[in-house]
Amino acid sequence: MFEGLGLGARIAMVDWPKSKRFTPWLLALAYGLTTPISIAIGVGVRRSYLPGSRTALITNGVFDSISACILIYTGLVELMAHEFLFSEEFKGKQAMGKMVAAYIVMMVGAGLMALLGKWA
Repeated sequence: MFEGLGLGARIAMVDWPKSKRFTPWLLALAYGLTTPISIAIGVGVRRSYLPGSRTALITNGVFDSISACILIYTGLVELMAHEFLFSEEFKGKQAMGKMVAAYIVMMVGAGLMALLGKWA
């Protein structure tokens, strides 16, 4: 739910040119369709292999690592570079202090999410 809200908020904030006015609708439709389709695939194959088998562990490890790489890339490039370095909020006299504070808050949030992931 939170990923969908975050993605929707980012798509809504983009100033789309007139030639691409249907792009946000297509992106929202793609997100809305791929999630239930993926869930259906997962439900369909859940009995095709044993949960503790070598194949299941390798499959889970590969997909978990791919997801982690995507999240790390998004966090480093999209959040830190675009939001911290190129944002108007972090320019001016007190920019460095604000940027350091935002970075610390982001690291605390990442640490809390890692702690939550340990229990999940």
